[in-house]
Amino acid sequence: MRALTPVEQEAIETLRAMDYDAREGLPQELFLLVSALVPLPNVDLLVVNKRGQLLLSYRNDHYFENAWHIPGGCMRFGEDFTSRVQATAQEELGCNVTFDPTPIAVRNILRGPNPSLAHPYERGHNVAILFRCIPPEDYLPDNGAKAPEDNGYLRWFDTLPDNFMTIQNPYRDVLQPWQKKEN
Repeated sequence: MRALTPVEQEAIETLRAMDYDAREGLPQELFLLVSALVPLPNVDLLVVNKRGQLLLSYRNDHYFENAWHIPGGCMRFGEDFTSRVQATAQEELGCNVTFDPTPIAVRNILRGPNPSLAHPYERGHNVAILFRCIPPEDYLPDNGAKAPEDNGYLRWFDTLPDNFMTIQNPYRDVLQPWQKKEN
Protein backbone atom coordinates (compact mmCIF):
# COMPACT_ATOMS: atom_id res chain seq x y z
CA MET A 1 0.00 0.00 0.00
CA ARG A 2 1.14 3.51 -0.66
CA ALA A 3 1.35 6.15 2.03
CA LEU A 4 -1.38 8.78 2.33
CA THR A 5 -0.72 12.30 1.17
CA PRO A 6 -1.22 15.00 3.80
CA VAL A 7 -4.48 16.07 2.10
CA GLU A 8 -5.78 12.48 2.14
CA GLN A 9 -4.80 12.08 5.79
CA GLU A 10 -6.65 15.28 6.70
CA ALA A 11 -9.74 14.13 4.79
CA ILE A 12 -9.74 10.80 6.62
CA GLU A 13 -9.33 12.47 9.99
CA THR A 14 -12.23 14.80 9.17
CA LEU A 15 -14.46 11.85 8.27
CA ARG A 16 -13.49 9.94 11.41
CA ALA A 17 -14.30 12.99 13.52
CA MET A 18 -17.85 12.93 12.11
CA ASP A 19 -18.45 9.73 14.13
CA TYR A 20 -20.99 8.23 11.69
CA ASP A 21 -23.15 5.35 12.86
CA ALA A 22 -22.74 3.21 9.76
CA ARG A 23 -25.46 0.83 11.02
CA GLU A 24 -27.94 3.54 10.00
CA GLY A 25 -26.46 3.84 6.52
CA LEU A 26 -24.16 6.54 5.21
CA PRO A 27 -24.90 9.94 3.76
CA GLN A 28 -25.41 9.48 0.00
CA GLU A 29 -22.18 11.17 -1.14
CA LEU A 30 -20.06 9.21 1.37
CA PHE A 31 -21.81 5.96 0.33
CA LEU A 32 -20.99 6.72 -3.32
CA LEU A 33 -17.36 7.47 -2.46
CA VAL A 34 -17.02 4.17 -0.59
CA SER A 35 -18.74 2.33 -3.46
CA ALA A 36 -16.03 3.58 -5.82
CA LEU A 37 -13.28 2.22 -3.56
CA VAL A 38 -14.43 -1.24 -2.44
CA PRO A 39 -17.02 -3.83 -3.49
CA LEU A 40 -20.34 -3.44 -1.68
CA PRO A 41 -22.15 -6.47 -0.28
CA ASN A 42 -25.83 -6.55 -1.13
CA VAL A 43 -28.75 -8.93 -0.85
CA ASP A 44 -31.04 -9.58 -3.80
CA LEU A 45 -34.56 -10.96 -3.37
CA LEU A 46 -35.75 -13.62 -5.79
CA VAL A 47 -39.45 -13.13 -5.01
CA VAL A 48 -41.70 -15.84 -6.42
CA ASN A 49 -45.46 -16.16 -5.89
CA LYS A 50 -47.59 -19.35 -5.76
CA ARG A 51 -48.17 -19.12 -9.52
CA GLY A 52 -44.41 -19.31 -10.10
CA GLN A 53 -44.21 -15.70 -11.27
CA LEU A 54 -41.11 -13.62 -10.60
CA LEU A 55 -41.41 -10.13 -9.10
CA LEU A 56 -39.14 -7.55 -10.74
CA SER A 57 -38.63 -3.86 -10.12
CA TYR A 58 -37.97 -1.25 -12.80
CA ARG A 59 -34.71 0.65 -12.38
CA ASN A 60 -34.50 4.10 -13.89
CA ASP A 61 -31.38 5.94 -12.71
CA HIS A 62 -27.98 6.99 -13.99
CA TYR A 63 -26.01 4.17 -12.32
CA PHE A 64 -27.49 1.29 -14.31
CA GLU A 65 -29.44 0.98 -17.53
CA ASN A 66 -33.18 1.57 -17.44
CA ALA A 67 -34.38 -2.00 -17.12
CA TRP A 68 -36.16 -4.59 -14.96
CA HIS A 69 -34.13 -6.10 -12.14
CA ILE A 70 -34.29 -8.31 -9.08
CA PRO A 71 -35.00 -6.07 -6.06
CA GLY A 72 -32.06 -5.70 -3.70
CA GLY A 73 -30.33 -3.57 -1.11
CA CYS A 74 -26.84 -2.90 0.21
CA MET A 75 -25.94 -4.20 3.63
CA ARG A 76 -25.23 -1.85 6.54
CA PHE A 77 -22.38 -2.25 9.00
CA GLY A 78 -23.14 -4.93 11.59
CA GLU A 79 -26.30 -6.10 9.82
CA ASP A 80 -27.09 -9.79 9.38
CA PHE A 81 -28.74 -11.30 6.31
CA THR A 82 -32.15 -11.70 7.95
CA SER A 83 -32.28 -8.03 8.90
CA ARG A 84 -31.16 -6.86 5.44
CA VAL A 85 -33.55 -9.19 3.59
CA GLN A 86 -36.52 -7.93 5.64
CA ALA A 87 -35.42 -4.27 5.44
CA THR A 88 -35.05 -4.59 1.66
CA ALA A 89 -38.44 -6.30 1.39
CA GLN A 90 -40.04 -3.45 3.34
CA GLU A 91 -38.21 -0.74 1.35
CA GLU A 92 -38.67 -2.30 -2.10
CA LEU A 93 -41.91 -4.31 -1.79
CA GLY A 94 -43.70 -2.75 1.17
CA CYS A 95 -44.02 -6.07 3.05
CA ASN A 96 -42.06 -8.73 4.91
CA VAL A 97 -41.22 -11.98 3.16
CA THR A 98 -40.64 -15.58 4.14
CA PHE A 99 -37.24 -16.72 2.92
CA ASP A 100 -34.76 -19.55 3.03
CA PRO A 101 -31.79 -18.30 5.11
CA THR A 102 -29.38 -20.22 2.88
CA PRO A 103 -28.50 -18.10 -0.16
CA ILE A 104 -29.26 -19.70 -3.51
CA ALA A 105 -26.43 -17.80 -5.20
CA VAL A 106 -23.47 -15.56 -4.41
CA ARG A 107 -22.11 -13.60 -7.35
CA ASN A 108 -19.35 -11.12 -8.06
CA ILE A 109 -21.18 -8.35 -9.94
CA LEU A 110 -18.71 -6.09 -11.72
CA ARG A 111 -20.13 -3.32 -13.86
CA GLY A 112 -16.78 -1.58 -14.10
CA PRO A 113 -16.37 2.11 -14.86
CA ASN A 114 -19.35 4.08 -16.17
CA PRO A 115 -17.95 6.92 -18.30
CA SER A 116 -21.23 8.85 -18.08
CA LEU A 117 -20.67 9.46 -14.35
CA ALA A 118 -18.51 12.22 -12.87
CA HIS A 119 -16.89 9.49 -10.74
CA PRO A 120 -16.97 6.45 -13.08
CA TYR A 121 -16.40 3.73 -10.47
CA GLU A 122 -19.36 4.65 -8.21
CA ARG A 123 -21.70 1.67 -7.74
CA GLY A 124 -19.38 -0.33 -10.01
CA HIS A 125 -18.77 -3.51 -7.98
CA ASN A 126 -21.01 -5.59 -5.72
CA VAL A 127 -20.85 -8.95 -4.02
CA ALA A 128 -24.47 -10.03 -4.42
CA ILE A 129 -26.15 -12.64 -2.24
CA LEU A 130 -29.43 -13.98 -3.65
CA PHE A 131 -32.22 -15.29 -1.41
CA ARG A 132 -35.41 -17.06 -2.54
CA CYS A 133 -38.34 -15.19 -0.99
CA ILE A 134 -42.07 -15.74 -0.75
CA PRO A 135 -44.37 -12.75 -0.26
CA PRO A 136 -47.53 -12.88 1.85
CA GLU A 137 -50.24 -14.94 0.15
CA ASP A 138 -52.43 -11.89 -0.60
CA TYR A 139 -49.53 -9.67 -1.75
CA LEU A 140 -50.19 -7.29 -4.63
CA PRO A 141 -47.59 -4.70 -5.64
CA ASP A 142 -48.66 -1.21 -4.58
CA ASN A 143 -47.18 1.10 -7.21
CA GLY A 144 -49.19 4.11 -6.07
CA ALA A 145 -48.84 6.84 -8.68
CA LYS A 146 -45.76 5.25 -10.30
CA ALA A 147 -45.84 4.56 -14.03
CA PRO A 148 -44.22 1.38 -15.43
CA GLU A 149 -41.14 3.37 -16.50
CA ASP A 150 -40.64 4.90 -13.03
CA ASN A 151 -37.91 3.77 -10.66
CA GLY A 152 -39.24 1.14 -8.26
CA TYR A 153 -42.33 0.12 -10.25
CA LEU A 154 -43.08 -3.54 -9.41
CA ARG A 155 -44.54 -6.19 -11.72
CA TRP A 156 -44.99 -9.97 -11.79
CA PHE A 157 -43.45 -11.79 -14.77
CA ASP A 158 -44.00 -15.28 -16.19
CA THR A 159 -40.77 -14.96 -18.21
CA LEU A 160 -37.86 -12.55 -18.05
CA PRO A 161 -38.51 -9.37 -20.05
CA ASP A 162 -36.29 -8.51 -22.99
CA ASN A 163 -35.03 -5.50 -21.07
CA PHE A 164 -33.80 -7.44 -18.02
CA MET A 165 -30.83 -5.62 -16.47
CA THR A 166 -27.61 -6.95 -18.00
CA ILE A 167 -25.63 -6.46 -14.79
CA GLN A 168 -27.74 -9.26 -13.28
CA ASN A 169 -26.86 -11.70 -16.08
CA PRO A 170 -24.60 -13.63 -13.64
CA TYR A 171 -27.90 -14.94 -12.19
CA ARG A 172 -29.01 -16.45 -15.53
CA ASP A 173 -28.46 -20.01 -14.27
CA VAL A 174 -30.78 -19.39 -11.30
CA LEU A 175 -33.28 -17.61 -13.57
CA GLN A 176 -33.52 -20.56 -15.98
CA PRO A 177 -37.19 -21.28 -15.09
CA TRP A 178 -38.12 -17.77 -16.32
CA GLN A 179 -36.09 -17.85 -19.55
CA LYS A 180 -38.16 -17.57 -22.71
CA LYS A 181 -38.51 -20.91 -24.43
CA GLU A 182 -37.21 -21.01 -27.99
CA ASN A 183 -39.34 -22.77 -30.61
